[in-house]
Amino acid sequence: MKLLKIGISGIRGIVGETITPELVMNFACAFGTYLDSKRVLIARDTRISGPMLHSACLSALISSGCEVLDLGICPAPILQYMVKRLKAKGAISISAGHNDIKWNALTFINQEGTYLSTFQGEEVLDIYHLEKYHKASWGRLGKLESIDNYQDIYFKNLGKFLDVEAIKKSELKIVIDPCNGAGAKIIDSFCKSLQTELVPINNEQNGYFPHDPEPRPRNAQQVASIIKAVKADVGFLLNSDASRVSLVSENGETLSEEYTLPLIANYYSKKKPGPIITNHSSSRMIEDVARETNCPVIKTKVGQSYVIQSMINEEGVIAGEGSGGIAIAEFQPAFDGFLAMGLILETIARRKKKISQLIQDLPKYHIVKEKIYCPPTKIHSVVNEVKKVYRDRKIDSSDGIKVEEKSGWVQVRTSATEPMIRIISEDKSKERAQQRAEEVMQFISPLVK
Repeated sequence: MKLLKIGISGIRGIVGETITPELVMNFACAFGTYLDSKRVLIARDTRISGPMLHSACLSALISSGCEVLDLGICPAPILQYMVKRLKAKGAISISAGHNDIKWNALTFINQEGTYLSTFQGEEVLDIYHLEKYHKASWGRLGKLESIDNYQDIYFKNLGKFLDVEAIKKSELKIVIDPCNGAGAKIIDSFCKSLQTELVPINNEQNGYFPHDPEPRPRNAQQVASIIKAVKADVGFLLNSDASRVSLVSENGETLSEEYTLPLIANYYSKKKPGPIITNHSSSRMIEDVARETNCPVIKTKVGQSYVIQSMINEEGVIAGEGSGGIAIAEFQPAFDGFLAMGLILETIARRKKKISQLIQDLPKYHIVKEKIYCPPTKIHSVVNEVKKVYRDRKIDSSDGIKVEEKSGWVQVRTSATEPMIRIISEDKSKERAQQRAEEVMQFISPLVK
């Protein structure tokens, strides 16, 4: 089964099978044409396939007449932040984020620093399918320039947004695991800018991922094993492009990535109330937190593009997903792991509470996340079949199939990044959450064979 995901924000697949230099060049040509051969930024994470795809993109963009500013290995949120500062028409991020090492992806970013909207993405896809690429003549080829001072600009402005004085006075010690991804070494600059003591793990830009680069409890064991020994205040895990974050408490408890958004919203919405944007797959914790400050919650399909576009359209204050990605409109319209870590440090400092105490203050739910791989040709029909399980219930079809009850909910949907069906179940009762998930798994398993 060859795996390739083509969406409004770009392409994603397994390198050497579906992600090839030829495909990458064609899509980069389409994007360069869409940008009308104007200035474009490019950056990548540390994956072994990164230099190959990076070179293919450079060639394609230059052939389209674009002025290319190359940021090299750079976290996606910093790349997105620099789009407007460098007056670019768009950017390409080469990273598969939370996917394992064999995957890679191109994510297209518009002149506002956000993922492409549905309309913008469809325009790029039209150019690609029609092969209507702009081909610059020899005298009008694009130019390439390397940019290396962007970190200082980003962290200076992040420092202005956060309460650095409060963080500094708290003398916090933090453990960060960037999984040898794009955040590696750059976390040193992050901690220096906030004057916190850093204990780094997997902090090399070598392209070797010591575990899946998905910030989840199952990947947090290294952080949990040392956090008590070094007497750190909090631990963080990043994905390979530093857009998502999960946490480990000071006592070594590995916390679900679902806590990142409600923890930050519980603090920030009291400072600046307003609409909170999330997806249909995120924990009910965010709804309970929003209720405390009378903030409306607006839900979208899963995906940074959908969530951020809704934040812009609805004038949202906070946006995020249960995967550990958050955005604050006042700072930038993008999921930003450095901003998330900074706000959590500020919360600890301002509230003078340990991370375990802050988590204890949040409403309690049990969430179960399962997945079943399914051939792309069958995946949508299989999800549709699940309606039979809930034929006597009210079904929300906004994103897959979701059934809500007073104590919890269950959702079944297709993954936007991999050929799989995701089953998410949440409840006040751990047993009920598990039971709902198992019921769906048993129904789906025979259908995907």
